Amino acid sequence: QITLKHGMSPLSPLAFVQYGNYNAIIRQNYEVGYHYVKLGLALMKQSPSRANDGQIIFNSAYTRMHVEPMQTSVEFFLDAFKTAMKSGATRNAMKCAFFYDVACFWAGKKLDELARSMKETIKQMRFHKNLVMISLMLPVVRVTLRMVGESAMPPQIGLMSASGDTHNEEDIADKIPAAMLGKHINECYEAFVFREFDKARDCAEKFISLQNQTMYSGSALYSRIFYFGLVSFWIGRETNSNKWVSKKWIARGEESKVSIEKLAVLASTWNFQNKTLLLQAEEQFCARNFKAAEKLYDDAILSSKKHKFVNEEALANELAGHFYLDTGRKDKSVPYFSQAEEKYREWGAVAKANFCEWLVMDI
Repeated sequence: QITLKHGMSPLSPLAFVQYGNYNAIIRQNYEVGYHYVKLGLALMKQSPSRANDGQIIFNSAYTRMHVEPMQTSVEFFLDAFKTAMKSGATRNAMKCAFFYDVACFWAGKKLDELARSMKETIKQMRFHKNLVMISLMLPVVRVTLRMVGESAMPPQIGLMSASGDTHNEEDIADKIPAAMLGKHINECYEAFVFREFDKARDCAEKFISLQNQTMYSGSALYSRIFYFGLVSFWIGRETNSNKWVSKKWIARGEESKVSIEKLAVLASTWNFQNKTLLLQAEEQFCARNFKAAEKLYDDAILSSKKHKFVNEEALANELAGHFYLDTGRKDKSVPYFSQAEEKYREWGAVAKANFCEWLVMDI
């Protein structure tokens, strides 16, 4: 309103972009939100500000990576990083680098290239002594390195602050809800992908507990909702001996499914159709509607391929394989596990591809 009344200031584009994010991410009015984000970017081009442009580009990427194809829209985080570095805003630049690497992981970028990028990001964060961003980054790095088959980073890394004090990752993460939530959900994802059930359930319970204690939901990005839903359906099936516990977890999965369904309708079919179909397949598996589940798994695989999410094409094939294996159809599971292996290798997840290969050999 001040801009409309008194004219442009260097911060006006940021106000429009942030208002766009509020409408899109919080109110889930992506059409209106995307409009204001584009308006803010247009105003930035008309009145560039060396001090603010990096922040404007960074904030615009939130809505853009929901509405525009994710594989290309994540690059706006990299643009924001470069712009922030040119202006000397190193703290903002490290934040941009973190979001770029994390978003690239969930978008299915090649993991060997991403692992190199993450190592460089950690190196820069250490140079600039940005302990908070390092604590957020390390859990994602560990998952990535495990996926590509590299040796895991040590669980504790000494980090020296600008004042010369030495801290470790847990010291910092314990004080920051966002860091702890990120740690739990990344460890939950890792355990889910490598079929470590007890660890997945433990991390999921910690994640829920921290959310309930702090009333802090963290990032509104889709990945947390999507993978928590998949984990919840898995826990629901594995705990079916206790009907109350099983029902509670399945309800959590259904809640995540509804959230992703809304994104597919309101934000982008490209980004969210395949995820919706996979969550629906898992839901039907839990309900023992096997015919419906079969079709939904195949649809999720085709949608992932069509929309170029190789990581989720691999995952959809793998979950379909587990579906057939768990329902007593071993022979039918083999082609899905084999295709999952191929797609994991294409993504660069060598360790995970080997995991699927061993499954086929066991069958």
